[in-house]
Amino acid sequence: MSAAGLPPETVGGVARRPAATDEGPADVLHLKVEQDATPAGVSLGQGRALLAGMARLLQAAAMAVIGPAPRFAGRRPDVVKAFVEQDVRFAHTDAAGSLLAVFVRLDDDPPAAPDEPGRRSAGSWPAGPAAVRLAPFQRRAGVLTAGALVAVAEAVGEHRAGRRPAPPAGPTTPTAPAPGAEAAGRRAEALRPLVARGVSADLCDALLAMVTAPRVRTLEFSFYWAQRAGLDTPAVVRAALHRADADALARLRDELAALPEPRHPTAVYGQVTRLDRGDDGEGGVATIHGVVGRSTPRTVQVAVSGPEYDDAIHAYRTRTPVVATGRLLRRRGGIHVLTGRFSVATAIVGAGP
Repeated sequence: MSAAGLPPETVGGVARRPAATDEGPADVLHLKVEQDATPAGVSLGQGRALLAGMARLLQAAAMAVIGPAPRFAGRRPDVVKAFVEQDVRFAHTDAAGSLLAVFVRLDDDPPAAPDEPGRRSAGSWPAGPAAVRLAPFQRRAGVLTAGALVAVAEAVGEHRAGRRPAPPAGPTTPTAPAPGAEAAGRRAEALRPLVARGVSADLCDALLAMVTAPRVRTLEFSFYWAQRAGLDTPAVVRAALHRADADALARLRDELAALPEPRHPTAVYGQVTRLDRGDDGEGGVATIHGVVGRSTPRTVQVAVSGPEYDDAIHAYRTRTPVVATGRLLRRRGGIHVLTGRFSVATAIVGAGP
């Protein structure tokens, strides 16, 4: 597939490349590589490392869409394999300074389960004027990749050895926790929001392999999004990593790998269709109609309180998509209960610019 059909254009006074191909709407990721001055061109070893790293990067993001975790072990689900092997297309780009473009084809709507004929498509829940068009799996994976890269770039900047806080001086009392253990606990808590944004040891390892590829000095990722009826178009996202970040990136990867992994994390993406206040007047229960993975329909109930309850009220009134992540337990009547984290999806799958 050629990128010749992607000339720059201006949107709101900002240069932007339209995210579209001759196969229909597609989100586009451009990878720009700044490398050592000589020799010219891209070596086979460099190209192989970058292409393999990109595939692993997108695979880690797709895994995080299904359920974010500090690391992923075991067999990759078929939906992740299909995303990386079928939805993602590589093409040489004629954009100045870019090495390649990655096209991510978008489905028109998530399909219904093949073994359940007649079931309403999970692309919009519920039916009728209150329906919300949910972003397809490919868009969710793409925006999660973009957000995770921005989070990694920010974390690496604060994670370099010279910027890490030194342990407090002086002896400790027998009853006080050791400074190293206390600092490790604080660091673990600081990493958990990164995991929720799609950052994992797998994603960091893929980036580490790319940034340490032969002759690579800087990697710059630029994300452009196709316009789709019924969906917000996220703003253009750019993130850069440098060879000098390799040590900090490796340290971040190791700390993520050391975090305890939650059991069977599942992410449900959908719409709040009901909100019940709790008996004590504090918080309540949100009912979400949505999808798990690529397009499996699921109705879940999740307890919300404090800021999460406020977010649930806002999402219910505005029909903004949401994401609930945690452990999924089945109850009678086809309703599932999820114990975990609730958030408005605009923080994860992108809002309008």
